[in-house]
Amino acid sequence: MHNLAWPLPLWVATCVNNGVQFSPPPLTPFVKRLIITLASAFVAELVLENFLQVPVIKWLALSPSSLGIHTLWQVVTYVLVEPPVAVGSVLLGLLFMWFIMSPFEQRFGSRRTLELAACGTLAASAASVLVGSVIPGSPELFGSNAIAYAGMAAMARSIGNGRLSFFGLFQLTPNQLLALLTGLATLNYLSTRNHTHLVAALAALAAGVGYVEWMRKGPAMFRRSTRPGRGGLRAVRGGRDSERPKWLN
Repeated sequence: MHNLAWPLPLWVATCVNNGVQFSPPPLTPFVKRLIITLASAFVAELVLENFLQVPVIKWLALSPSSLGIHTLWQVVTYVLVEPPVAVGSVLLGLLFMWFIMSPFEQRFGSRRTLELAACGTLAASAASVLVGSVIPGSPELFGSNAIAYAGMAAMARSIGNGRLSFFGLFQLTPNQLLALLTGLATLNYLSTRNHTHLVAALAALAAGVGYVEWMRKGPAMFRRSTRPGRGGLRAVRGGRDSERPKWLN
């Protein structure tokens, strides 16, 4: 089977037997706009909630058990709001988004990255609404974790038969990485008992895998990009790219 190869994040994984050390990827155009949007929304939320007493979290977070006209925008706007006390986790999440999504955009282009982010966002909200219709009083869904989960799942699925070294500690196959991500989402549920975030995370993981599978079946899968590192997909052996990106040392 042809493999989709793209650079992997520095602090998440490195290719085994590649013999190189990864540097942070460049901040690509779409990811830069996404990070600026999320950061600006968080700052605006802090000002509006804490100083102007405007309940933006209530308006924008997804309420899966209370459907109405507000649901039409909440299925998307929930990624823009976070709990006001989560400043550190928001900053780490934006850094994580950079390291995960920028390599994807560098390899596949801005349109594919936008589509992946949209798939993760909508899959998570759809799963939350479905569960909320079954379990009354389900917690609200908020935060951009769905995009990050979808990006990680897409990364794992796209390297085919390649192997990963997780923080240099142990080797993982793509399926093992997906299992690890599922385990982390489950562990978070055991800690918070928030079933809304659990089903959202699992749905985002499935969306990331499904999006890569959709790309594999499309005709663009077999077209070479005319310019290296600018969108396009190419087939490689063993999940490794013969050309190192400029940001590899």
